[in-house]
Amino acid sequence: MIRIGICDDVAEQLIMQRKMVENIMAGLCINAEVNCFRSGEDLLCEIEQKGSLDIILLDIEMEGINGVETARIIREKDFRVMLLFVSFHDQYCKKIISVQPFAFIDKPVSEKQMESVLRHALEILEELEEIFEYTYKKVSYRIPVKKIRYFESEKRKVHIYTTDEVCSFYRKLDEVEQEMDKTDTKFLRISKSYLVNTNYIKEQRFGKVVMNDGTEIKIGPSYKERARKDYIEMMGKI
Repeated sequence: MIRIGICDDVAEQLIMQRKMVENIMAGLCINAEVNCFRSGEDLLCEIEQKGSLDIILLDIEMEGINGVETARIIREKDFRVMLLFVSFHDQYCKKIISVQPFAFIDKPVSEKQMESVLRHALEILEELEEIFEYTYKKVSYRIPVKKIRYFESEKRKVHIYTTDEVCSFYRKLDEVEQEMDKTDTKFLRISKSYLVNTNYIKEQRFGKVVMNDGTEIKIGPSYKERARKDYIEMMGKI
């Protein structure tokens, strides 16, 4: 699912742009979650609580934190998000360039221009690798999803076993599973404590999965039927 944010302090602009974006996404047959924000502060709060967005449409001139400052704060932690500035004026200054905007959209916004820009942004997003983000001891880390072999939950900690190393952070495995469900990479929940990347499963036997590095992980009793069905479904798509 593509997550899109629209930030403008004028309600009429928000309504118009949201309807336009939803129509374009529907026309492209893309499942998108579109959220609107009346201020940069509200947008930043959403990102802090629910994680990164994929595409953000930002008005440059707003009450409180303006669009450029909002973008600067976002860009400090997220280099992947597509920032689209929307404005009545040609305000292409050094401060704007420094936050690496993807495009500028002129007001009044036309659906033709909006669709062209969104199509291009979606094409670029498809080419970017998916990233899993977590924080440990107040330090943020980013790991390519394709490098994650599996997650293991141990009490309040979650361990990430990648192709290179083992990392840890504090979060519920259920929350990690929900986040992985939004990626293009298929992860299989095989027990209360394990969530595995199906790309690294060598084989699934009764009661356990064997990873391609030889690691054997038991399937929890209450997860056997679900894991079997999900694995069969996944193999059928190969």
